[in-house]
Amino acid sequence: MILNNKKTKSALVILALGLTIGCQKLDRPELGEFERDPDPPPYNELKSQFTFDESTNDGGENALEATETKNVTWVDGVSGKAARIGAGGYILYKAIGDTVTFPNNFKSVPADTLANLGSFTLAFWMNGVGPVAAGAQGLFSISHKAEFWGNLDLFLENYPDGGDTGFLKVHMFNAGVSSGNGEEWNELKIPGILNKWTHIAVVYNEKTSLFNLYADGVAVIPDKQLGGGNYGKVKFSNFNGMVVGNYQFQTTPSLTNHGPESWAQSFDGAIDNLRLYNRALSTEEINQLVTGHN
Repeated sequence: MILNNKKTKSALVILALGLTIGCQKLDRPELGEFERDPDPPPYNELKSQFTFDESTNDGGENALEATETKNVTWVDGVSGKAARIGAGGYILYKAIGDTVTFPNNFKSVPADTLANLGSFTLAFWMNGVGPVAAGAQGLFSISHKAEFWGNLDLFLENYPDGGDTGFLKVHMFNAGVSSGNGEEWNELKIPGILNKWTHIAVVYNEKTSLFNLYADGVAVIPDKQLGGGNYGKVKFSNFNGMVVGNYQFQTTPSLTNHGPESWAQSFDGAIDNLRLYNRALSTEEINQLVTGHN
């Protein structure tokens, strides 16, 4: 084939030069060390995580946003800031219909994410003012809209002669129990947990029906068997919200069919690094939260 066309000849020359350059070994800069993305949280276990570092948002799988914050300020915590609950104050995470509110409507999931925990660990730091003399102080509640008490309640009972001793009570209601009403109460006077930062952990294991209560990593109620050993998977009935720093019936409006009580007070103190798992953490794991100030 004879090439008389000047444009065709020029194109072939450019192509040949390109092939020649393409076959040469070119120097390339070495790949640098790139920072890896952080490992994701264990979303199958850590349902909610509140650092309260001047924010009430949830860094766990549930990604809850507070629907109401009443009389809450920020103070120095065990790490960063902490939520200081004032008189009548609370942080409310309310279920709307059958779903929980998520940031920017990123997603919505059934309230079952809190209602069907099975096993669970509730862990947090608290710095309460003692003695508790002006009524019982609510710490935490997962609500039950048809009952006076919630599905899970923690509060400090009135104990005016206790000084820095906290009279801690834990109430649970398990709708999954086949016999009885599934209601359990656990309480203990624990010296030295007020007027300083103290780590509290409530742990329940569905496989063994064992309940544990820890203060600063020490099991102060160790391996208490619930329901005669047949307490099983925890299922919370009639869930419609979660309250930090108060009771379910002290919010405005009340989360239940009962209104406020004069003896019921908000927590007089600060709360930091609250975590809720759908697994029973071991003693070693609880101590890791304590030593790491998590």
